Amino acid sequence: MKKLNKLVILFCLALTVLNCSSDDDNNTEQPQNTNVITLNNETYVVHSVIVEPALGDNTYLSFSNKTETELLDAINNGTQLDNVDAFNLRINQSPLAEQTYSFSDIPDYEFSVNSQIINGELEDGDILLDRNNSNTNLNASTGSLTLESYTTDQIEISFQFTRNDGVIVNGTYKGDYLYYD
Repeated sequence: MKKLNKLVILFCLALTVLNCSSDDDNNTEQPQNTNVITLNNETYVVHSVIVEPALGDNTYLSFSNKTETELLDAINNGTQLDNVDAFNLRINQSPLAEQTYSFSDIPDYEFSVNSQIINGELEDGDILLDRNNSNTNLNASTGSLTLESYTTDQIEISFQFTRNDGVIVNGTYKGDYLYYD
């Protein structure tokens, strides 16, 4: 009987050792969120994208850390919205197509954080990237945007800009979007 107990204990011990692999505890890789903008090791979450066609074959794209509901309430009803991170850009094309847009196709862009929407307008905030800023380090020297997928209810976008001071601004978004006409 003692021999059987020892065999059962050894079997259980062997089973425990074999089932606990050494890489179980070392798996610290986090799932990568694709709906973000990064700059200087800072990550800014993107909760919504608005696509807005305009006159003259232009389309405005807006990436924000706020939800569509929050943004629409602030824009349409004049509700003040605080702590808004917004990346806005204009592309010289309407309608948009699944392609890569070069820097020359993007005549206007701005990325600001900690802004407010007051009376439907984006106000204040800390400017991190701007097409025509007096601080030329905040202007970009290169950039592009790739529209990977664009259907009636889903959009997949990636972009990268390099500021004059060498700082890279990257962004990706995949999900629902609001077509604001």
